[in-house]
Amino acid sequence: MGDEVLIGRARELADLTAVVGAAGHGSASLLLSGAAGMGKTALLEAAADDARRRGYRIRYATTSAHQPYALLRNLLGVGNNDLAGLPQHLRRQITGLWSPQAAELPPDEPAVVTALLLTFDLLTRNGPALIVADDVHHADEASLRILASALRNTSTERIAILLAARDGVLPDTATPGIPRYELGPLPDEAAARLLDTYPLRPGARSRAEILWRADGNPLALRVLSDPREQPPHEFTTAIRALPPATRWLLLHAALAGATEHIGTLTRAAGMSLDLRHWMPAEQAGLITVRDRQAHFRHPLYRAACTVVETPGDVARAHRNLAVATDDPYHRARHLAEGTPGRDEAVAAALEAAADGSIARSDYLAAAGALQSAAERSGDDEAAARRYARAVFAAHRSGDPEWTIELYEKTTALTGDPDVTGLAACGAGYALVHSARPWEAFDVAARAVRGGARNSQVTLAATLVAAAAALHSGSPAHREQLPGMLALAGEAAQAEDPLTRDAVLAIADPAAFAVSGHAPQPTGTGPGGVTRMLLTGMIAYLLDESAKAGAELHGVWEMGTQYGAHGAALGSFPAMALALIEAGKWGEAERLLDSAEQCADVRVPVLDAALPALRAVLRALRHEGTGGEVTLPGDQPRSTLIDSLRQRAAGLTALAAGDHPTAYRHFRRMWDDDGVPRHYFLGPRSLPQLALSAARTGNHAEAERILSLATTAAGESGRTGRLGMLLAHAAALIDETDRAEDHFHQALADPSRALRWPLEYAEVQLNLGLWLRGRRRLHDARPHLLAARDTFLRLGAASHADQAHRGLPVGLRGAGEPAPEADAFAALTAQKQMIARMAAEGMSNREIADKLFLSPRTVGSHLYRIYAELGVGSRHQLRTLIRS
Repeated sequence: MGDEVLIGRARELADLTAVVGAAGHGSASLLLSGAAGMGKTALLEAAADDARRRGYRIRYATTSAHQPYALLRNLLGVGNNDLAGLPQHLRRQITGLWSPQAAELPPDEPAVVTALLLTFDLLTRNGPALIVADDVHHADEASLRILASALRNTSTERIAILLAARDGVLPDTATPGIPRYELGPLPDEAAARLLDTYPLRPGARSRAEILWRADGNPLALRVLSDPREQPPHEFTTAIRALPPATRWLLLHAALAGATEHIGTLTRAAGMSLDLRHWMPAEQAGLITVRDRQAHFRHPLYRAACTVVETPGDVARAHRNLAVATDDPYHRARHLAEGTPGRDEAVAAALEAAADGSIARSDYLAAAGALQSAAERSGDDEAAARRYARAVFAAHRSGDPEWTIELYEKTTALTGDPDVTGLAACGAGYALVHSARPWEAFDVAARAVRGGARNSQVTLAATLVAAAAALHSGSPAHREQLPGMLALAGEAAQAEDPLTRDAVLAIADPAAFAVSGHAPQPTGTGPGGVTRMLLTGMIAYLLDESAKAGAELHGVWEMGTQYGAHGAALGSFPAMALALIEAGKWGEAERLLDSAEQCADVRVPVLDAALPALRAVLRALRHEGTGGEVTLPGDQPRSTLIDSLRQRAAGLTALAAGDHPTAYRHFRRMWDDDGVPRHYFLGPRSLPQLALSAARTGNHAEAERILSLATTAAGESGRTGRLGMLLAHAAALIDETDRAEDHFHQALADPSRALRWPLEYAEVQLNLGLWLRGRRRLHDARPHLLAARDTFLRLGAASHADQAHRGLPVGLRGAGEPAPEADAFAALTAQKQMIARMAAEGMSNREIADKLFLSPRTVGSHLYRIYAELGVGSRHQLRTLIRS
């Protein structure tokens, strides 16, 4: 185990280690109960590792179904001389436990209890101890009863006892007084992550099937994912003990889908429809029959059904199910499993089933069926065509690794530019989703220049190249896009103008802003996904944040509904950022939650983007921020993702008041020549670069970068948002009175307050503080009040606190109280303590550390304290308290 945390078991491990920790003060015990393969042993070992790190003495007590009193003998110290520390009369009383006639001679239970208590005392004389006993359902009833009695009579012994037993085997009366802890199945997300750690990585369709069949059982996940693994002997023995007719029925049930009717299974197996052959399995506790379906009581019984039969019998059962089932997809799947080797008729049936899955937007099923169809095709060209279709379906399902594997199978079979071009489109997107945009661009560019007869294939590959260029941020990639469009031809562009517009917007947003416009989406449902995706991305590149957030989030929601997340993965960072920029922070947070729950497959672009986007939201809300933010994983190979991570780290540092660290991160968003590493995200972070530069004496460098950015943006192609950000950045680094003109230029259009509320309010805040610094208090007041109100609405408590503290006393909004010395006495004791610490000059973080609160909570308290006392700064607070 080492320091590794068990996947999906963090809460359970914390609960077990709490029991271990309690032994530092007295006795504690717990019985871990769960089904076979649920991970009880691994949890016990992890808890023992924790005890070992604490310096505990560890003892493992074994049990045996064939050896009476084995548990007591281990507890009393067999083989470690602990018996020598017991009084003579007790040693005589308990030596019978080692006698061959122990089963016939019941022990003197009070004497054994006393011996156990003395053993616990000896064991813990020099420090706490942990006793671990697994599989105690094999222990005899007397051993468990005596152990429970000893635990009830402990007093000062610093001992923890952790037991584990099979669920449903050990009655509650066997261990009276020992708390039970039920260990349930892994959550879906944790089961998927655990499956990814196993040596053999199944394809996405097989993966989904394994996750369903394993039902959250860790051992079942391993057995089902690796043909070299076998179910434990007890499960295969239970299946072999059944009558042959029942075993044959169970084999069909094990191979069938989740919702197959029991009548269909019975008919497929050729058994009597009165269901009498199912009864032995029910009576043995292997299955339950409810809602006209057969449900295995444990997933390893399902796995054992296929192990005990011959491969020929398994293939024959698949063929039986293919004839009996009404579901086209399952019919084709069973036909394929039951008919090994190439068979064009089987391949055609599988392709037809895939067409039906695509019509239902079940791209995962479609990709699996098309792959199976390709593997059974009559010739290589037919196989390549089906692999190419599988590539695109796998991309839509959201599994980039599988998509790339299918693309390689396609190109190994054919050089047909139309077939390989279609496959390249899916593979290119998958490479983008794998944070490999340079490789994605190369794959798409080869497809564009490959001479496909179908111009729509060339246009689609051009769009993939554009998506790769957006993630790579490479000027060389973007410069090639117009030429790629030309290769697609004017006819193809006229037929699909939205794709053309999206490519041009990615290539040069400023030029497109002059000549283009954001088209309106049409249609909903799976057919409208592509159009909504493209209109959303164009809107994002035109800084129409609210529209972009709505369109792209709509794509994600449809992906959730129809199982087509692959279409939205590449645009996910833009989707979340657009919602944040538009002030929809709650919606953005729900989006991030939704993405984290979609854990069917590993998607590197999400793995890198999600922590960064979480950090952005935490920084804006000032939730537990520090000077540095730690983001998991290696540096991504996507400039867009890397710039997003730098922005997240910079905002986190700004929220903590760590301007040197903030400047270091924001500066990394530009190269040594002052060119943004990502052409879109870089310029949108100019105010933060300028603010941190002004606070760290890096004015000259920030001025150079800003000058280059202003020139690159031009005048005609500059969006309203970018114009506001450029003017704000100029104001922050201008040390002359001209800064006021820049501030007012940034605030010139009041509609910006609705479109980009946070960024507009930040301008108002900084202008108000600038005016206040020049003692223009009446001019500062409206800007600070407006900024404060926006920050409060968004949930940016720290920003709101800063704006409120900037308001001069006597110039607050109507109805706000004037400073009153008596008001301090009316504060709660905690608020008085926070107020005194703040008046002494302590920061929010220092106060939080003293009082065991979060900095955000301290900021919230101070905001209310200022309002209740009628002060606007720590200086005024100090004056009021001392008066």
